[in-house]
Amino acid sequence: MDSVEAPPKPRKLPQWLVPIFGYGISGASLLWVFWRFPWAQLSEHLKTLEWHWVVIAIAFEVAVYFVDAWRWKVLLRPVGSPSFGLCLQGVFVGVLGNDILPAKAGELIRCFLLSYESEVPVSLAITSDIILRLMDGLWIVVLYLAVTLQIATHTEVRDGMWLLGTLVVGAAGLTLFVLFRRQHAHHFVRNRSWAMRFARLLDEIHRLGNWRELKRAMAIGSLYWIAQALAVWALTKADRFDLGLSAAGFLLVVKAGGTLFPSAPANMGTYQAAVVFAFKFLFVEQPNAQAFAEIMFIFLTLPIAVGGAIAVLFADMDLFTMHSHAKKNGDTGRLHG
Repeated sequence: MDSVEAPPKPRKLPQWLVPIFGYGISGASLLWVFWRFPWAQLSEHLKTLEWHWVVIAIAFEVAVYFVDAWRWKVLLRPVGSPSFGLCLQGVFVGVLGNDILPAKAGELIRCFLLSYESEVPVSLAITSDIILRLMDGLWIVVLYLAVTLQIATHTEVRDGMWLLGTLVVGAAGLTLFVLFRRQHAHHFVRNRSWAMRFARLLDEIHRLGNWRELKRAMAIGSLYWIAQALAVWALTKADRFDLGLSAAGFLLVVKAGGTLFPSAPANMGTYQAAVVFAFKFLFVEQPNAQAFAEIMFIFLTLPIAVGGAIAVLFADMDLFTMHSHAKKNGDTGRLHG
């Protein structure tokens, strides 16, 4: 009997491709931001900062991650109900991972840590994180629509938001189908040989399909974005910009959209470029925008990284070990010990 050759395995993208792509975008963004950078003007901005507003901005930014841990706990309640403290530790460790590792690796690390320390399977931890990011995408669109009632935007931002909204709504619809249409999802899997490997994963994902907890997590997400907008607004007050809360919300939306895709650690480059780009529509001169972009990056990123470092001290393993384990075991199911 003739032997049947196994079909060739599909070629995978090289692991270095995504980081290189991200670093390329970040490098180009940094070049654009720092081209003829007004260092003297940045020094003047720092000298005239109103520090009580800086403290308020940092407090709001720290509160953001407590809210993030709260909604993650709510979303995971049907599959193990990890403690708030464990969710908070995972959130801060993940933020530090994003700040020192490329391609938003901290998102995977926080899921691995939560699974390692709790009864939640890693596949469900990752799925829950994806659901939270889809909720964030929906809130970005809602926030954009709310602030643009008072702030006119140009074609680039409007078209970008339409594209983001379409992608997020489509992905959210597909996710809800998998969560709540169990029989239909299984029928699809059974009738496609390539999808059979996902059958067990589907059974686990269905456990997250709880309307009550999904609605609660979505509602808590509004606080997550309000706190971020307040942090940006307080920092603009600290730097004596005469901007309202709507303008701060617009600044946040453009920054969030500009840093949505994996790039260099801490979104270095794309973060500053997005802030400068947003200020263009708020009629702020570019030197002032460049200076504020660096102030915003420093004061809304560094304190959270410190919190992440403290969270790592309480974890059972160091950040790079967690990263290697997460990359190796991220899609193999439960991880313990």
